[in-house]
Amino acid sequence: MAHQERIDATLQGNLGPFKYTLRETSYLGLKPGDLIQITYSGRLRYGLVIGTPKNTRGMFVSSRYNSLLNVVVIESLNEGMFSVMVNNLYKNPVNCTYSNSTIIGAFLGKKNLRSFNTAKFQNVLSIEIQR
Repeated sequence: MAHQERIDATLQGNLGPFKYTLRETSYLGLKPGDLIQITYSGRLRYGLVIGTPKNTRGMFVSSRYNSLLNVVVIESLNEGMFSVMVNNLYKNPVNCTYSNSTIIGAFLGKKNLRSFNTAKFQNVLSIEIQR
């Protein structure tokens, strides 16, 4: 569990019951179902990468030619809901699509969907959970 000091305290608490490793990566290697932590505009954020019907990899180019990544922020999940998310959505690209509104909307809340500008990313960490 390298880089523990760089993990958000709430995320670290939610990951407590799981065996996990952190991997530094680029946003280019991310895909729907990946659990990530990023430093975005100087603030730690974490969530689940989500695809859309048009952008199955979760990344798209905006009308201003910015590269954006769809992420459902899960910062408000308690430990129990976090475990349910890991068991049902983590590394599951079929369920991690915005078009699957039953799962994403009811479970994580559509209000938590963000499109992050990848140019503002720093310290992209992929959290690999062993199940």
